[in-house]
Amino acid sequence: MNINDSFLNPHVYVSFFINNFLPGALIFFVGWFVANKLIAIIKEAMVKSRVDESIISFSNSVLKVIFRGIVILMVVTCFGINISSIIATLGAALVTVGLALKDNLSNAASGMIIIINKPFKIGDSLETRDVTGTVTKIEMLSTTLKTANNKEIVVPNSKLTADYIINSSVNLKRRLDITLPIKKDTKFSDIQNILENTISNDENILKSPAPAVSIGSFNNKTIDVDIKVWCDAKNYDSLEKNLCEKIKLELDENNINF
Repeated sequence: MNINDSFLNPHVYVSFFINNFLPGALIFFVGWFVANKLIAIIKEAMVKSRVDESIISFSNSVLKVIFRGIVILMVVTCFGINISSIIATLGAALVTVGLALKDNLSNAASGMIIIINKPFKIGDSLETRDVTGTVTKIEMLSTTLKTANNKEIVVPNSKLTADYIINSSVNLKRRLDITLPIKKDTKFSDIQNILENTISNDENILKSPAPAVSIGSFNNKTIDVDIKVWCDAKNYDSLEKNLCEKIKLELDENNINF
């Protein structure tokens, strides 16, 4: 039988379907299901063991790549392809692929650094040179932040390890600094009393460390009054907004312009 005859022979297609395609499809769907099930079981076990959420998120993304890669290799063998030859070919092309994927490799290495050093974790409030938001996911190649206006930003891990980051959630307390420019002819003691009363009536402001209201600097037309108060880190954003509004209302009520 020549090649043309083999292509026209329906038994060839039936044999290929039964011996190659059907087992390959079965392995793919069953293997994919089992891989996802294993990932879910491992994740659940880590959650029950109270493993850090950052490690769980990172491990989950790594396990997906490993388990699904194994399933794909098993499917390939069903079509008579020698895995060892594939591995040898991949090894020979590793340098070229490495150069082409150097950014991804850098991101993966940076992901490991983040997991090991733990400069931040899921739920932390981060500020970088370009982005500010709350960490929602830490994966093998990237970290996801959610901004205050509910936008999702995916940041490559290498950017987070190569540049500075400000983590506002590391410490339980934060200090809120407000600079209030008032007219030079305004009596400072009056302003001070109003501000101290406003501060003392705000339940989100901590008594210790003690709040401070003082003159920060002068210029030709105004005096800069520095207001420094401490709060729990979780209350910082709401306090920043509410305190500024309260100060404005109190000063307006006392006919003090700034």
